[in-house]
Amino acid sequence: MKEYPSISSSVGQQFREIPHAYVFDKLDGSNLRIERNKKRGWYKFGTRTRLFDQTDPDFGSAIELFKKTLEEPLTKIVRDEQLDQVVVFCEFWGAKSFAGKHQPDEPKHMTLFDIAVHKRGILGPKEFLRLTKHLDPPLVPYYLGQFNWTRDFVGQVRNEPLIRKMTSQSLIGQTAPVTVEGVVGKAGDGKTHDLVMAKAKTQAWVDAVLAQYGEIEGKKIVES
Repeated sequence: MKEYPSISSSVGQQFREIPHAYVFDKLDGSNLRIERNKKRGWYKFGTRTRLFDQTDPDFGSAIELFKKTLEEPLTKIVRDEQLDQVVVFCEFWGAKSFAGKHQPDEPKHMTLFDIAVHKRGILGPKEFLRLTKHLDPPLVPYYLGQFNWTRDFVGQVRNEPLIRKMTSQSLIGQTAPVTVEGVVGKAGDGKTHDLVMAKAKTQAWVDAVLAQYGEIEGKKIVES
């Protein structure tokens, strides 16, 4: 089962400029992956590091949530595009989720943020937007637009979170701040393994993690 790649943090020597990056809101939750093939349907569920089933105490409920919210629209996408085998990557989160920890009794969401096609890899952001154009948040993350991913841009995200325009029909014209964790920037079409991704965190989120987990453990979470 395909694993999700590590996304570079835009700090220090890891920094890389990305012209005209497609920028998405970054949700604070757990990265889950679901695999489908033509014969078995959506049959395999995992975190970044392990598989799980409906009996799992931490993520078992995500299976039923996926079936209720994303299974139908994603099945239509893969059938329309004639994709025999895919792995989709979703964020499992709730309003009070923080640094990958969840409140057990609060409602959760499953938000699709990437699609990997067998022998093609993760699709580029333009293709992702085309395939999911009929889906509104929280089924997909808020798309904030194209920006030149520079040190100045990352500094703006860190200190003055961007304002996103609501796209769902019921919220047109309203604005809201980026989810507190930060943003992800992507570029490339994914067809020639040229997909580039980077992430930028807000200072408010970094400070909250360090305050709760301490300098040593908090730094590991911030840099993960």
